[in-house]
Amino acid sequence: MKEVILILKLFQKEKTQSLNEFLNIKNIKGNFLYTLDEQVILFIKVNPINIELLTDKELESKMDLEAIEFSTEQFPYKIMVIPRAVDISDYIKEQEELRDRLSDETCIKIINNRIISTTEMVENKNIIENEFYMMIYDSNKENIEKELKKRANTWINRLKNCELKSEILEETDIILLVKSFTIPEFARTEGTDYGDNIVQIKRKGV
Repeated sequence: MKEVILILKLFQKEKTQSLNEFLNIKNIKGNFLYTLDEQVILFIKVNPINIELLTDKELESKMDLEAIEFSTEQFPYKIMVIPRAVDISDYIKEQEELRDRLSDETCIKIINNRIISTTEMVENKNIIENEFYMMIYDSNKENIEKELKKRANTWINRLKNCELKSEILEETDIILLVKSFTIPEFARTEGTDYGDNIVQIKRKGV
């Protein structure tokens, strides 16, 4: 994924490297990731919306608004779209808690079947959901953290104008994001094509 080249920079060296060297990570502190090549990165997570609920006119209007908001940015940024397997753990827990409160055998059986069918559907069809992140960055210099925070807040306001919720990632969330590129449990399944799961929106007639 080329959008994360600043993080996953490979060093062409023969000597043994530490994991941090391999990932080009110097430190992760607060809201910032500091790289070995003197870049400072701040991540913004953008909550997705269901465009299937929008009419064509509403979608066109939203696209126009977003084009205006994004075109005003003068500093570098990158957008990352990360496909992940759908996490149904909260839903399953909710169903189990509901089942445990019931005494009617028929209702319990219905919920058990619901849990089984949902689990099988997700496992067998490899259902994917996308996570969206913005990465804003600059060279490490005086007051860079303050500058990036200011730029991030500007982005959050722009996204809010587009009716998109967003938040700045904290230290723990940044670590989990980095782990998604390094730990097999978080990584893509070999041979899986996620291309069809990244929606590309086009205007009518384009």
